[in-house]
Amino acid sequence: MGMHTPDNTGEADRSCDIPERWEREEENRTDVLDVESLVAESGGTEPSTYFPEQDGKAVPEEGAWIIVVEEPFTELRSRFRIPLLSMWRARPHTVNTGAIVSKGVKIYTKQAVITTPGGDLHLWPHEYVVVRSPMMLAGDIQATLHSLDGRPVLDEDALFYLMSRGISRHQAVKALFEATTSLDHVYVTFPERITDSLAGAGQSLRRHMALNPREPVL
Repeated sequence: MGMHTPDNTGEADRSCDIPERWEREEENRTDVLDVESLVAESGGTEPSTYFPEQDGKAVPEEGAWIIVVEEPFTELRSRFRIPLLSMWRARPHTVNTGAIVSKGVKIYTKQAVITTPGGDLHLWPHEYVVVRSPMMLAGDIQATLHSLDGRPVLDEDALFYLMSRGISRHQAVKALFEATTSLDHVYVTFPERITDSLAGAGQSLRRHMALNPREPVL
């Protein structure tokens, strides 16, 4: 049986498509920017609702830690109240309704979803911020770690052992927190004196002005 010789006749044709493909991708990026401008100019609409990545609010497929900066008014409030500035593990969600269209491109609204003791909660981008160093916050001596089922998050014996070896409580908590296998069922809260002093932190200027409109000057 003779050796099969690959047919390379299509390689040149495919390479010629590359500039054309770049051009199409550039057109798509332009479409997105046009839609962003459309959203920004529409009354009361937060651009990050459609473009969370513009404000650093995008939640990747593998999930991300977020801090809730504004508790949404949903029926879940009757079962569980989200503590102000609490930290949660979130997953992304794209809403399949309410798309805006520009030049044939459909853009849907984006949300972050967290699992709480009262059930799943969907958050709009203006209601949270993405945390870049969650382990640092979780290891803070003033942070309290909770699990959805009420069981202890950290192994107290392991914590005591690490601290007895000269490791600071902050570093010991960080190490044990990183080793926790079910972080989707863990959330972190901070004392009221801290959250009260940081009220409004992470809120965009657009959102702040919408919630705190200025009195008209007479």
